[in-house]
Amino acid sequence: MAAIELEQDYYLHNFKALLKTVEQYHASLLTTDEKHWLQSFQQLSADAQMLLIRLLSRKGILFRFNKLNYEEITNINLAKDALIHAQFISQEITALHQQQVISISDIFSLYTKPELQRLFPTLIDKTDKKAEILLKLESYDDSEYLLSVISEPLVMIQQQTLLAKFLLLFFGNSHQDLSQFVLSDLGLNKFENYQIDTSTQLFHTTEQVNQWLALTQLSDLYWRAHETKDYDTISSVVPLLPKAASWLPLENKRQKLINHIARDLERNYQYDIALALFRQTERTPSRERQARILMAQQQYQAAYDVVKNIQYDPKNEDEYGVSLRLEKKLAKSVNQIFTAPKTFAPKAIQLQLANPERQRVERCAARYFESQGWTVFYLENQFLNSLFGLAMWDIIFAPIKGSFINPYQLAPLDMFSSDFYLKRKDLINERLQAIEQGHFDGWQTHFETKQGISNYWVHWENFSQQALTLALSHIPPTQLAMMFRRLLKDLRHHRSGMPDLIMFNDTGYQWVEVKGPGDKLQDHQLRWLAFFDQHGIPAQVAYITFSTPSED
Repeated sequence: MAAIELEQDYYLHNFKALLKTVEQYHASLLTTDEKHWLQSFQQLSADAQMLLIRLLSRKGILFRFNKLNYEEITNINLAKDALIHAQFISQEITALHQQQVISISDIFSLYTKPELQRLFPTLIDKTDKKAEILLKLESYDDSEYLLSVISEPLVMIQQQTLLAKFLLLFFGNSHQDLSQFVLSDLGLNKFENYQIDTSTQLFHTTEQVNQWLALTQLSDLYWRAHETKDYDTISSVVPLLPKAASWLPLENKRQKLINHIARDLERNYQYDIALALFRQTERTPSRERQARILMAQQQYQAAYDVVKNIQYDPKNEDEYGVSLRLEKKLAKSVNQIFTAPKTFAPKAIQLQLANPERQRVERCAARYFESQGWTVFYLENQFLNSLFGLAMWDIIFAPIKGSFINPYQLAPLDMFSSDFYLKRKDLINERLQAIEQGHFDGWQTHFETKQGISNYWVHWENFSQQALTLALSHIPPTQLAMMFRRLLKDLRHHRSGMPDLIMFNDTGYQWVEVKGPGDKLQDHQLRWLAFFDQHGIPAQVAYITFSTPSED
């Protein structure tokens, strides 16, 4: 396929599309100032609009104007003047510093260390690192002198946070940005043509939007600190956390952040704070971490009580499995007898294979089974997930209220909540019954007509026509329906843990989980294998050793 070349002003069209959607669907969530911003933007020349978008898309709020160079902007100086006149940007750097809008460090961080040494040869030592230079300049008592040395125009963008709000209103999340438009323009991402209207918007009040943006800022602060293991900054986020929210999407976001912060503080042995934080959340693995912290503090009875609470009402199979392991560790300390549950031992074979090319152990196993007459696909979770996505395509993208709020979604918003099944119960049950009766209407059509369209479940890059054809001709319909029913019980957690290989021959099909030297079956893999065994679905584990040394 020939590469798609974008027009030079592609981002202007994308930005206008963003603003059009925001105005059309979210006008009630915009302040008077924000509406004025939108009106003023429309009155700018194309050059000024493009320059503003370029600045909004860059990191930071301060820029060295002479360093800006965009071929598509015919007269960048006129564009700058227009933005200053309309108060989109300012170049009154001294005034902005005096008003404490920007700091000396903000200004001079725009310069390289050699540039700073040339600007202030008497203030800076050659051995100073840039961070040390900025500290010296920040503490220098004559800021007027420092600013007077600057001989080039600097510009600061006003209301830079507006873009974050517009993007949030458009996408309904804080991780997609303008680059999503580009990926779509280039044909790298294609999306289903589903229904969007004003009744399916995430935000309904300005307060919800503001609370989300504030929490996103806290989250960004945390993740920057997390990457550098800056536990002081991580601790400083704790008192800034908002109280529990009645609006469920915000509360889910808050609890997710709290779990991350608490886990880092636990790693830093700040057990009391971590425990208090985990007790504020219901998201897994909150209760597991509470039990482990209490064990570390030798509060064994309290830890045991948490474990028993998990077993009484587990959030999912993973949490229940962990609780059994913790109970085993704790039983002796609290004078209890632990009765181990019956363990499942899957069917297994031992294979010794040559691996001169040092391939992955799964590839070696696939090659062996191919030599035994099997047609083998190394797809792991992608095989069953792709079948599920094709079988349920029209249901996944059905116009259910609250499902779709922007044109760039891989799935409905409730895909991984219990609401997905509850809101589509009749449609899903009808489809499962049809599958049980051997009716696969639409699967092949979806594979052909939806090729390349983004669907969370369908992995177009690896899932082939041959895999689909063999699945439909070799897997009994009742077994397909059984596997889908297990998926639907917990889409978030059951989407993984499936065996590495799916194989077909003249007599049937077989799942194979491949384990190399030292590899052990994980809990979620064992659960899938136990499910297969319970329902007569052919599956086994292949334990591989190599007859020649391998790095796998």
